[in-house]
Amino acid sequence: MNKIIFLAVIAFVVAAIALNNNFTSIHHGEASFVYDASSIDETVAQKVHQHLIDENAYAGKSGEVLMLKKTQEGVWVVKFPVYQGGDVPSKLLQELEAMSLRLQKAVLNNEPLEVHITNAGYQSVQFFRV
Repeated sequence: MNKIIFLAVIAFVVAAIALNNNFTSIHHGEASFVYDASSIDETVAQKVHQHLIDENAYAGKSGEVLMLKKTQEGVWVVKFPVYQGGDVPSKLLQELEAMSLRLQKAVLNNEPLEVHITNAGYQSVQFFRV
């Protein structure tokens, strides 16, 4: 019974996110990059996608690699669905921060960027600004 309630809550959260945003994705092999098409135009999304290819961010991965959106205040938000419980390894945090900084510089015109470490449902467990 608890498992059914848990799955129903997860489905509700995912549906609420999907209804409030216009998310789409660009695929590269088995991996994909998700972005909010209501806040990011396709030209920028393609530049981010190419940057991810250049960074080998898709290499050896399947599923969603990251999600990107821009807030109404003009802050970019990148979410990495890498959290699997416990502490996030400091090496992984350093890699994601470095990757985010390169993305910010190469594609996002050095505009403010928040980096979120999330679970597979994009619920943030940790975040920081770069």
